[in-house]
Parts: sequence; C-alpha cells; structure tokens
Amino acid sequence: MLGIFFKMTQKTRQSKITRRQQFKLFLSIMVSFAVLFLTLGIIIFNLFQSSTYRSIDKDIRNQVVSIKKQPNMAKKEIDPDPHDPDGQNKKPDPKAPFQASILVFDDQGKLLNKSSLGNRYSVLKNIKLNKRNINVKQTLVVKNMNFRSMLIKVSKKNNNPMYAGHYVLIMQNIDTQIQAIENFEKILIITFFIFWVIALVVSYFLSRINMLPIMKSWKQQTEFVNDAAHELRTPLTIIQGKLEYMLTKPNKTIIDEAEAISVSLDEVNRLNSLTNNLLVLARSDSATTQSNFELTTPDFFLKDPIEPFKDIINSQSKVFQINLLHKPVLNLDRDKIKQLLIILLDNATKYTPQNGTIKIYDQIEGSKYQFIISDTGVGVADNDKKKIFGRFYRVDKSRNTNSGGHGLGLAIAKQIVELHHGNIFVRDNLPHGSEFVVELPIKRNH
Repeated sequence: MLGIFFKMTQKTRQSKITRRQQFKLFLSIMVSFAVLFLTLGIIIFNLFQSSTYRSIDKDIRNQVVSIKKQPNMAKKEIDPDPHDPDGQNKKPDPKAPFQASILVFDDQGKLLNKSSLGNRYSVLKNIKLNKRNINVKQTLVVKNMNFRSMLIKVSKKNNNPMYAGHYVLIMQNIDTQIQAIENFEKILIITFFIFWVIALVVSYFLSRINMLPIMKSWKQQTEFVNDAAHELRTPLTIIQGKLEYMLTKPNKTIIDEAEAISVSLDEVNRLNSLTNNLLVLARSDSATTQSNFELTTPDFFLKDPIEPFKDIINSQSKVFQINLLHKPVLNLDRDKIKQLLIILLDNATKYTPQNGTIKIYDQIEGSKYQFIISDTGVGVADNDKKKIFGRFYRVDKSRNTNSGGHGLGLAIAKQIVELHHGNIFVRDNLPHGSEFVVELPIKRNH
C-alpha cells in the first residue's frame, strides 16, 4: 500500500510540474505571437501612413514647381477688371487638383485672390499669413477640415503677375486620406485581435505538441532510473548477504566459503556488465560515442564474432548454420557492428532449446543490405515486437534474470543500427522462433 501511495504521489507531482511547464511554454509562445503581430502591424501602419503623406507632399511639390515656372502671360489677361469685382471674366489660376486650394498674399498679408477661390473662400478666409512657415510642410485643421499646406515666396521675376513677388500658400484637403488611414488602422486592429485569438489556440496546441517529447523523455528517464536502481539492487543485496554470512563464520577457510565467494563474484560480474551497458547507453544519448567509419564488406566484420559462437552453440547441442553470400560495400564502424552481432547471437543462443537451430544469412533488398539471425526458440509475441528494443524491457523477466540478462542488449543493438542510419526489427521464424533483421545502407559508387 505504501508503495502504491508513493507512486501515486510521484505521478501527481509529475503531473503538476508538467502542467506548470506547459503553461509557461504556452505563455512564451502566446507572447511571441503577440509581439510578432504587434510589431508587424506597427510597421505596416507606419509604411501605409508615410506612403500616403509622401503622395500628398509630392502633389504639393508639383504645385510649387508649376507656380514657380509659370508661362508668359499678357498683362491684359491678368489685371483684374474694376468693373468686374466678382471675377466673372476669365482670370489666370494655377492648374491644381480638385482638392487643392491656392491662396495668394501680399507682403502685408492681404489675400489677393478672393474671387478665384469661389465658395472655398468662406472656409479659408480666416487663414492668416505667417512668414515664418516659408517652405515648411504643415497639417492645418480649418473648420473640422484637414489640409496639408506649404507656404512659398515667389520671385518678382515670375511670369505670372498674380504670383510675382507675393506669398503663395498651397493647401490640399486630406480628409479622404486621413479617413483612409483611420479605416486602415481599425481594420489592422480588428485583424490583430482575430489573429491573436487564433494565436492563442495555436499556442495551446503547440505547447501540448512540444511537451509530448519532453513528457516522453521524462517518463523514459524515470523508468530508466527506476529499472537501473532495481537491477543494481538485486546483485548488491546478494553480495551484501553473502559477505554478512561469511562474517558470522570468521574461522572458515576460503575453500569452506568457496560457494559464497563464487556467487558474489558472479554478481560482481553482473554489476560490471550492467554498468558497462549503462555507460554505453549514456554515451550514446549524449552523442559522445567515438565512431570509426570505413568502407568494408561483410566478410571483414561478420567472420570474427561468428567463429567463437560455433563452439559455444555446438557444445550446447544446438545447430548453427551460416549462409553469407553477398559482398556489398558498406560504410560502417566494424567494432560496433561486431558488438551488435555478438548481442544478437548471444540472444539467440540463450533462448534456443537443445537440438534447436540458429542460423545467420544475408540478402540484398534494393539499396539495403540485410543480415538475419534466426532461432527456433519460443518466439516473440506481436505485442512485444515493438517494445523489445526498449531499455530494461523483458519478454520473460524470470528467464532473463536466470540467464543473467538486464534487458539492455537489444536497446544497445538498436542504437548501433541507428548510428549507421539503418533499421532493426524482429519477425516470426515459422513454424516457431524469431528472426532479427538488420538493414544497413549500401555504399553506392559515384
């Protein structure tokens, strides 16, 4: 009961930590999206606003150039008729856009072109001359109407007597452009909030997706530590028990305690094997394993590990068949492939009964070279085929313990194959038994 309670408490604690970490990840992704959208929105809005005002200022500059480069005009066409104060007769007026208005002032600030302004005069009549604003672009608000303006001083040599020596204020109504900017701003804000809501949903799912490998890794690490502790505890307990037993008999000779010493040494060997395997896995996980890849053919790396197993298998009244025919060029680490082969042959030897058959053969499938180790043992259930390469996983725990295995051999084998960009899997060897298939890429000549 205490163990179950401890496991439930540990699981609850891990769940809380996971939720906290997921929430932090969710916040970081959400804030990142918000900053990204806000920055993008500000940049787009500023570009649109500056582009609009540049277009307006360009029109005003064109008006300035047009005024300063007036064509020659006869004086009679320009002088106002005292009998026509309302300006019914034709009078010269600068060519300006529909939204532009031009005000001409003398040195005393008197408006000289009232008649040419028409109904616009009622709106612009209160504008005063400010000589300090010459050649300065300004935005003016007149009776709730927005104007972009620029004041210039026209040379007395100008061809148009109406402008010559006078101050000209060019005003362009920008209400339409300001309304467009305001509408664009509203659309941008609405779009920002819509995408921000979408970003909330995306952030939630991204945080869950990104947490999956972390949770998986955490679970694997926890299981690995627990299994390693369990594996270490068993031989240490046996050694401790044997040593304590021998201490109770101080007068006994080594020969008298040979059995206890032998058992202790066996457990020490198990511990040594286990720690070596754990070290191999740890180095592989941290990518610190040194590899020596070279071009070679199967006969150079399969022969050495196979030879010692011939006598071992024959001494156990088992049949060993070798059928290796192919010689493709492979790029691999021969020492690691030998280690892989020893793991698989040792595994097949352990679980093949007397008078059973162990066979190693090869074949080529497309661009892959396969060597297969088959046995006529009890086989591997379908549910265990994918799990069997996991660390400390055992199909039959009691039998593995008796045979001295730790459930790490196939995990190491898988890592070796993955290091070579290959694949390893197990399949049934009909009518009974298993086949471990190793696939390695063939080196093609260029």
